[in-house]
Amino acid sequence: MLTKQKSESNFITVKCLLAFDKDEDKGRALTLMRKFSSMVRFAYKRLMDGAGRKELKKLLSRKYGINTRYSDDAILLAKQTLESCIEREQNPKKLVFGSRELFEQLKKKHLTGKRRDELRQKWEERRYGILHSRGDKSKEGNLNLRLVNLNNQWHLRINLGNGEYVWARVIRSAKRKTDKWIGFISDIEHAEKTGDWFPYTVRLKLRDGKIYVQFSKEEKLPEVSITKDNGVMGIDINAYPFHLALVHTAKDGNLEKYERINLDSLLEGSSDRREYLSWQVAYQVVEIAKRERKAIVVENLQKLPKGKRGDGLPKLRQKLQKWIYKGVLQKIEIVARRNGIQVIKVNPAYTSIIGKLKYAPLYNIDKDTAGAYVIARRGLGFKERLPKNYRKLLKDKEFLYYSVAKMEDRIAKLRKEIETEKNEYKRNKLRSDLRRLKGELRLLIQSLSDSGVSEPATQQTVNRKMERVRGLTHVRQKSWQVLSVALALSCLESLRDLSPLKRVILVRDWVGAAKRASPSLPGQGTSVLNMYSFV
Repeated sequence: MLTKQKSESNFITVKCLLAFDKDEDKGRALTLMRKFSSMVRFAYKRLMDGAGRKELKKLLSRKYGINTRYSDDAILLAKQTLESCIEREQNPKKLVFGSRELFEQLKKKHLTGKRRDELRQKWEERRYGILHSRGDKSKEGNLNLRLVNLNNQWHLRINLGNGEYVWARVIRSAKRKTDKWIGFISDIEHAEKTGDWFPYTVRLKLRDGKIYVQFSKEEKLPEVSITKDNGVMGIDINAYPFHLALVHTAKDGNLEKYERINLDSLLEGSSDRREYLSWQVAYQVVEIAKRERKAIVVENLQKLPKGKRGDGLPKLRQKLQKWIYKGVLQKIEIVARRNGIQVIKVNPAYTSIIGKLKYAPLYNIDKDTAGAYVIARRGLGFKERLPKNYRKLLKDKEFLYYSVAKMEDRIAKLRKEIETEKNEYKRNKLRSDLRRLKGELRLLIQSLSDSGVSEPATQQTVNRKMERVRGLTHVRQKSWQVLSVALALSCLESLRDLSPLKRVILVRDWVGAAKRASPSLPGQGTSVLNMYSFV
């Protein structure tokens, strides 16, 4: 029987453009935004010094000549920023308002002309172009930034903080009946008629010389009626090919079925179109979860690398810049909660490696589906244990010596490629690959020195008993990483074909798998032992 959980709250946000009838009014609004941004930075420094909220609120109002409600909102943003730095284990004193990434680019001396002007404008808009006002039910939704209907046109009344106001038209065209703007306006009109107001938060942002406004209100969500008691659906997004892997997993952790959703359309068109299509994908995923009566498990992502100029991978960077991985998962979470479906977030560490090495060969599935399966099992509370023959393999020095030899051979070939490559960007990519391989070589050598003495792989007793899927215990993630590097070197001809690993898992015949991947393997691999004298 399903256990119902308490209803939760969610915030819906609507973004619109502001249009001012007078340039003077826009100028006054920009002055207010600059002043408010300065208040946030001032409050941030005082909070680091241990200042209290009450005394700081009075100080801000006197210093900037602005009402205490704006001062309180500035303190709130400063506090949130400070707490976020601490949570990310970053030094709060080194925070750069306006984006450190943009600031570091502006410091580069070779950056001049139009490109520098564009970056400086972008940085200054982020640093000086914000205004925030929390909602208040007792003040008709919001006191400082209030939405008002004048002559059948919605306007934002902006309190300048000194008793004066400027007005701006709110521009938003609702193209669909389900547009959030329609629902938000309906709630405002209902509140005007009945007097039953609700708080809505308003934030102004300056982007590309235009002022945008975001309205946010709390949305009451239904009780959770679909939980992991009936199993879960693990979700993983993959870049090559760009798709969504969905894995249906029973409550006991066993694989039931899997499917995928193509996401190539999210790489095409304008940002608005990609945003729209992302929501369509989210609704599609949730409909599947509703039909199967399963909770949803996703990765708890923080920050994704987007590449950098000069890395020799321009096409990959362009794809990653459009790859709205985190945004898709956030939309799935929002739609799922609106439909009473439990959403579980798990640590994403090593899910792909574990899926690739353990479940892809056992179930004859691709590594992307296997990664989603690990995510699903992690959401159910299972911990992945190394298969028995993998554990023995980590202590097999013959296997590790052979992997080290293959890695050194690969590094030597890569160094020759770097010497002969004339293209600077391609050379940067090769150097990046070289750094990665050197790190993996150090990992293998460290594992070799840490491993205990064991017999050669061909002399070990064959164990054909396949490990059970359930009852897993915790293992060190480093072991999975070592195996991923070593097995890729010795047993896999292609990283997409992981079937040779099944032989390794079941009978620990890594030599047979290595012969298949590399026919030039010398004998049983024992000659490799003579190449090394270190432990």
